[in-house]
Amino acid sequence: MKDYVKSRKHEWDEACYVPDVKNLTRLRAVVSKMVALQGEFLAGGVVIREFERFDGAGESRVWWVDGEAVLVGPHPDSPETLPDPDLTAVAPAVRALGCRFITTDLALRSDGEWRVVEVGDGQVSDLPSTTDPMDLYAHLPVPD
Repeated sequence: MKDYVKSRKHEWDEACYVPDVKNLTRLRAVVSKMVALQGEFLAGGVVIREFERFDGAGESRVWWVDGEAVLVGPHPDSPETLPDPDLTAVAPAVRALGCRFITTDLALRSDGEWRVVEVGDGQVSDLPSTTDPMDLYAHLPVPD
């Protein structure tokens, strides 16, 4: 569970994960805790999605400019990992969004399929500490 922008994954048990959404008491408790922790920073509303098992090797963050992947690297939460996601299915979906500058966070599911975990605004997405900002900036359009 998350809001439209951020999850509370660092408070997994109390403010992020609901093992059984049919257990309304537990669902209400986790949603309430997440909303309380987000406070004034709650963005949009609450998003609940099905739990998927990932391989645990860390996420990849992909920076897209005008629908093209310009930088693929680790997620800021795991800057030491070097995942190599398959972008074949992701690229057409990103292009269809029509956004000039976005990021996608991807993780490898335990069944070997890459899954988009989150799509973000490129303007507010952090770079991992191991990435030189110039590797991204060199791909940004220069205004006329």
